[in-house]
Amino acid sequence: MTKRFSIFSFLIAVIFIACKNDIKQIRAATEDFNLPLQTSIDAEYTYTEDGKKRNILEAHQLDQYGGDSSYVVASGGFKMTFFDSVETQIATMTADSGIYFQEENKLIAIGNVLLKNTQNEMLETTELIFEQDSNRIFTDKPVSISTGDGKFFGKGLESNSSFTRYQILQPTGDFYIDENDESILSSPNGKDN
Repeated sequence: MTKRFSIFSFLIAVIFIACKNDIKQIRAATEDFNLPLQTSIDAEYTYTEDGKKRNILEAHQLDQYGGDSSYVVASGGFKMTFFDSVETQIATMTADSGIYFQEENKLIAIGNVLLKNTQNEMLETTELIFEQDSNRIFTDKPVSISTGDGKFFGKGLESNSSFTRYQILQPTGDFYIDENDESILSSPNGKDN
């Protein structure tokens, strides 16, 4: 019986030792678990500047997080509509998800990103960053732009928020130049090449 009792005592001691949790371990495991302060379903938010509508964000779900740097996560798809200074719609952006960093006024759109301007030119990429303060849109990812003149490809892009002035940073593919188009044959300083 002594042998049984000592085996039983040993097993009980192992169970108690194994089940002991250090408070530091518990805190480390739970501190990174960040719950949203607010969740909105089928939300629409209008951003204004000087009393004028600048952007409208529509999202299936918006989760707002606090902490050192507050941010909002859009999931389930979102659409952002851009307006000019007289509140005329100038462009729309859609994506699978996004993160808006409030202190930086920066939106990162992720997954199946489409940006379309009023001339029906459309940008497709996997990630796009919009800096609201500078009205700058950019990416370092592969891009595809559809225009009335065809489709253009490259890696990286910089644009204004209306997607009317843009530059593909590393163009790829074939380019056809109309030799009769004098604007292509002239250098920026007005002298022929």
